[in-house]
Amino acid sequence: MNIDLTRNYFELFGLAESFDVDLEALASKYRAFQSALHPDRFTGKSDQEQRISVQHTAFVNEAYSVLKNDLKRAHYLLRLQDAEFDADRETSRDEEFLMQQMELHERVAELDQASDPAAALEELAHEFRQQQMQLISRFSVEYAKGDLVAAKDSALKLQFYDRLTNQLREKQEKLEEQLL
Repeated sequence: MNIDLTRNYFELFGLAESFDVDLEALASKYRAFQSALHPDRFTGKSDQEQRISVQHTAFVNEAYSVLKNDLKRAHYLLRLQDAEFDADRETSRDEEFLMQQMELHERVAELDQASDPAAALEELAHEFRQQQMQLISRFSVEYAKGDLVAAKDSALKLQFYDRLTNQLREKQEKLEEQLL
C-alpha cells in the first residue's frame, strides 16, 4: 500500500475536512490501514520497503490519533486554515470563563476535603464533560460557519477542560491508592 505522506489527515482517511467525523468510518479505515501495513506483510521484503512501511504506519497512527480526539482534531483543523495557535502560550480572553476556570481548579484542589471525595469527584467529572460537550458543539458550528476567531477561542477553552480532566484523573488515582 502506497501512502502519500503529503496529504492531510482527512484526505488520508477519505473524510471531509470537517470537525464532525464519523468515528466508526474512521476506525474502520484505520483497521484497514493497519492490516495492509502490518509488519508481518513486510518480512522478507527489502530494508527500504520495511522502512517505508514503518514510516507509513507512523503517519497513519498519528493521523488516527489526531482525528479521533476532539481537541486534537480542532487544533488540526485550525492549523489547516492557518489559524494555528500555541495552547501553552495563548489563552482565552474571556474573563468570565477564566474566573470560572479558577473556581473549578479550586474545586478540584478541595476534593480531598469533601465528605465523600469519590462522589464529589464523579459529580465534577460529569460537570466537566457537559461543559466540554457544549464547547465541542460550539466549535463545530463556529468552524463550519468559517468563524475561525470564535472557533479558536472555543478550542482554547476546550484545552482548559482537557487539563482539568487530567487533574481529576490524577485525583481519582490518588483516591484509589488511598483505598487500597
